[in-house]
Amino acid sequence: MRRIYLLIIGLFIILYIVPLGLRPLFTPDEPRYAEIARELIVHNDWVVPKINNLRYFEKPIMGHWLNAASLKLFGENNFAVRFASALAAGLAALALFMLLKKFAGDSMALWGTVIFLSSILVYGIGTFAVLDGPTSFFLTSAMTGFFFAYMEKQWNTRKVSALLLFGFFCGLAFLTKGFLAFVVPAIIIGPFLIWEKRWKELFILPWIPALAVIVTAMPWSLMIHFRDNDFWNYFFWVEHVQRFLQKEESQHPSPFWFFIPVVIAGSIPWLFLTQSIISGYKNRCAEAFKQPLMRYAACWLVFPFLFFSASSGKLATYILPCFPPIAILIAYGLDNFLARNKPGKIDLTLRILLTVLAVAAGVLIITQVAFATGIIKIKNFSGLYDKDELFKFTLVIAAIALWCSMLYMAISAKDLKKKIIYFTLGPLGCFFAWNAAVPNLVLDMKAPERILMKYAGLVTPDTMLVSYKNLLTSICWYYKRDNVYIYSKAGELEYGINKPDSVHRLLSRKDLEERIQSTPRPKILIIVESPRLIKELPASPDGVIEKKILFQEYR
Repeated sequence: MRRIYLLIIGLFIILYIVPLGLRPLFTPDEPRYAEIARELIVHNDWVVPKINNLRYFEKPIMGHWLNAASLKLFGENNFAVRFASALAAGLAALALFMLLKKFAGDSMALWGTVIFLSSILVYGIGTFAVLDGPTSFFLTSAMTGFFFAYMEKQWNTRKVSALLLFGFFCGLAFLTKGFLAFVVPAIIIGPFLIWEKRWKELFILPWIPALAVIVTAMPWSLMIHFRDNDFWNYFFWVEHVQRFLQKEESQHPSPFWFFIPVVIAGSIPWLFLTQSIISGYKNRCAEAFKQPLMRYAACWLVFPFLFFSASSGKLATYILPCFPPIAILIAYGLDNFLARNKPGKIDLTLRILLTVLAVAAGVLIITQVAFATGIIKIKNFSGLYDKDELFKFTLVIAAIALWCSMLYMAISAKDLKKKIIYFTLGPLGCFFAWNAAVPNLVLDMKAPERILMKYAGLVTPDTMLVSYKNLLTSICWYYKRDNVYIYSKAGELEYGINKPDSVHRLLSRKDLEERIQSTPRPKILIIVESPRLIKELPASPDGVIEKKILFQEYR
């Protein structure tokens, strides 16, 4: 088992840590969180999060502290920007492992950890710079701490310590994502205690964790209040109540069922073993949900899922806190399936998957060759990969070939556990390859680094920068500026730009015309992202504007 644990740790380092710097930052999230962390360091202000030196109150401070610490440790680079997310994924897996090892045994602990780390949504978020990863880690640790406390039948040091840890991690989750840190545990624990017929403990257990939450969250909460006493009004009403209830106020409106396909697709590759996992529950379903841990996992999945689905604003990353219980439930079915040692239809499943992958690889090769040789011609599209991206294309095909090889070995293996091990190893090459093989077609839509750095020579300390909203954080990050003017719309910076000391940095067309006519020096660099916007910009005398950068390929 020790060798297996070391293997899992090694695979985590290879898959989650090594590739963090292989691709540029994707807008809008990654440059945003990179820039907030950079400005914490530059201004030496560890209380008020800012973008472009404008107050940014959509999230509290903890996630930005983690990112800033990473920048201090590794420097201002893509690896450092994503490191906190990757570390959070590993630590969430560790918390899940400890929970399962204590209450379900070594086998469940092993499979639960592997399933969690190899689920495509967990991997995607774990190698992407967003705050959902650290939030999920804190919530996973909190729920683990609570269950440890719950399983202690008598009040003792272990029970109190576990409750304090529960509250501590809830406090950290609150400092990362806000009041979600209290809602999610409450809607899990309440139904769970009722199901367990111990509902009276709802009036006893919260007090010790509440003390830990206060000690953890109160210092910064008071500091931000004294620095800007409007923070809590804005953060609570606008960022929580309005975004949850009012579709017209939501940044990401989506239907109620939005998370159903997200969870299904996010569970790949384990989705492909659905039949085998369900067979592991056969004749054991009633027995399974008599166990406190399985009841806990069911509540942990169902009620947060319903809560997130009820919100008017939705993003795929929001559902990440539901994946630890998904891993537990899958692990239970898989463990029982392996214990029965009856392969069932798993070979048929593996053969179908192998056929689909082989056909997909063949289609990809044929179409890529057809575009490269001119057999197929589509206006403004030359295939998934350009002619100068042969290495990326080769890497993708090699990764798919590796997956097919693992599936073939799984089909050929006689031992059922070996079949599952080969199945598990198969997609990991594709996970890694994704980071190094993102086509320029995608990069030009989502990663403006290449284009921005192309024009970096035009930017001097006295250059006045003007940006449309979507590119602003990338401009700040890559040009190391926090005094960029915003043209026309403030977007997510509306709160900060409307402050009396910052409103002058939002320029209307008339404002920009006056700047152009009256300020021949410093020169102005206007950065926009679409042909429509370039037409809206006012005309200017020669020499006043250094360059209007039209990102024709960035759209």
